[in-house]
Amino acid sequence: MVAFFNNSDRLFDVFANGRKEIIQDKFQLHPEVITSDNFEEQVPKLQNLEIIYSTWGMPLLNDEQIKRLPNLKCVMYAAGSVKNFAEPFLNNGIRVVSAAESNSVPVAEFCLAQILLAAKGYFQNQKETKAIRNNDHFGGAHIGKGAYGETVAFISVGKITKCTIDLLKAFNFNKVAVSHSLSDEYCSENEIAKISMEEAFSQAYIVSNHLPDREDNKGVINYKLLSSMRRGASFINTGRGAQVNENDLIRVMKERPDLCALIDVTDPEPADPKSELFDLPNIYITSHLAGSVNDEYVRMADFVIEQTERLISKQDLRGEVTLEDLQFLA
Repeated sequence: MVAFFNNSDRLFDVFANGRKEIIQDKFQLHPEVITSDNFEEQVPKLQNLEIIYSTWGMPLLNDEQIKRLPNLKCVMYAAGSVKNFAEPFLNNGIRVVSAAESNSVPVAEFCLAQILLAAKGYFQNQKETKAIRNNDHFGGAHIGKGAYGETVAFISVGKITKCTIDLLKAFNFNKVAVSHSLSDEYCSENEIAKISMEEAFSQAYIVSNHLPDREDNKGVINYKLLSSMRRGASFINTGRGAQVNENDLIRVMKERPDLCALIDVTDPEPADPKSELFDLPNIYITSHLAGSVNDEYVRMADFVIEQTERLISKQDLRGEVTLEDLQFLA
């Protein structure tokens, strides 16, 4: 038996476009969605439950509740980080699979699009073209360095960064990264050099932040780093808002109108409506758009359905999370 566990109204946004029906056809699906509110009522009917399907809104089950599901083998989580709910399952020998790999794809695609446009100077150009009311190529609006041989710096290298680096292989960028864990073998295979944070901001034409959401990363992207960026450079943040000192970012963008900041995440989120993030012409702010949206959600459902089939056929699972992994997850 399998069952959906979820507290939110987003469950069937993810398991959409026939994915719920695929699960229903392939496996014995419990007819009720299990929530925090109905768990006690439903648990007697879940004694043969082997697999939980969920996404954002997974109920937080404690050790005692998990022990009342004696045949549970795996949680298939059709979303990214499992950090807030996975530990008690793992402690009870229940496997946990995350679709973070699939959720990385749209973020990487979003980053690729921004990197290519930033290299051309698109964001500064369209702002200045409107201001001077002249769309002549030589009419004075900013033109970027271009996407041939310029340097892109990645701040931290995880699933999203590696996916972005794969997409960038079709383009002739010079790739550098700030990472303590990146292996020499990976760097060699992907033609990427490891550099310091200071070097990344001062040398790259495009800096893309992918730092994990940890206490020790809060506010590390500050005035000193941002103000050292090259003329006409762009800063991209699809990581977490708290890693950027917002006041410092605003100050630099006021002082350096040649720079451009593409901000998809803020702290808090949504940002304070009075924040100057919304006012400065060289800050382009979007509403946490980089991750999976609408039709892209079902990629994660497809991923966990595939892993279920691999589990049944006793193959290795992609996206499996261990207790050791939890300490490194965002």
